[in-house]
Amino acid sequence: MKFLKDIPIVSNGLFIYNLNVTKNHSKYYESLKYDDVPGLAYQSKNKSVLNKLPDVKKEINLACFHLINEILLMECDYFIFNSWLTLTKPNGYSESHTHSNSWLSGAYYPEEDEGFKINFYNDNINTFYTSVKDYNIYNTKNITITPKKNQLILFRSDIRHQICLNESNKDRYSLSFNILPKGIFGYADSKVNFKF
Repeated sequence: MKFLKDIPIVSNGLFIYNLNVTKNHSKYYESLKYDDVPGLAYQSKNKSVLNKLPDVKKEINLACFHLINEILLMECDYFIFNSWLTLTKPNGYSESHTHSNSWLSGAYYPEEDEGFKINFYNDNINTFYTSVKDYNIYNTKNITITPKKNQLILFRSDIRHQICLNESNKDRYSLSFNILPKGIFGYADSKVNFKF
C-alpha cells in the first residue's frame, strides 16, 4: 500500500486576526440600548455600530480584504451590511446559531478574560464518534476559542457557533457583523450582479 495524498474538499476554517485598535470604546458599548435574545445574551438595537467606530471598521476591513483576496484567493469586493454589539452578562450565553442570508461573518473582541469563550461546530463531519489520538480537520466536531483582546474571528456564515457561558464576573462585549459579496458573480444562467 502506498499513500499518495489527501485532498480536503470541505473547509470550515476560522481565520483569526489581531487588530490594531488602541482606543477604548467601552463607554460607547455601555451607552447602547440592547434587546433580549434567546439564552441570556443581549443584542444592540443599533445594527450599524461600525459606523460609529471608524478605527475598528478600518481594521476589520483590512482583515476581510486579506481573507478574501490572499487566503480565499477570490477576486471580488464585499459589503458589510450589518454590525451589532452583543452583551453577555455573567452566567449568560447564547443558543447555537448560524447567520442566515449572509456569506461571511465576523466577531471582534475588544477585551479578554478566561471566562469569555465561543464554540464553533463542524456539522459536516461524519456522525460516528470515536476516540481520536489527536484532533485535526478531519475529525474535529467542535472547537472552543478563548479570544484575546482585539482579536477578530472571521468565518463562513453557515458555521454554527455559540457564545459559551460567561464564567467571569464581568460583562462580555463582542462586535459581530455579516458580509455579502459585491459585484458580478457566476456565469451563464447563474450570473448575478449584487449592487449596494
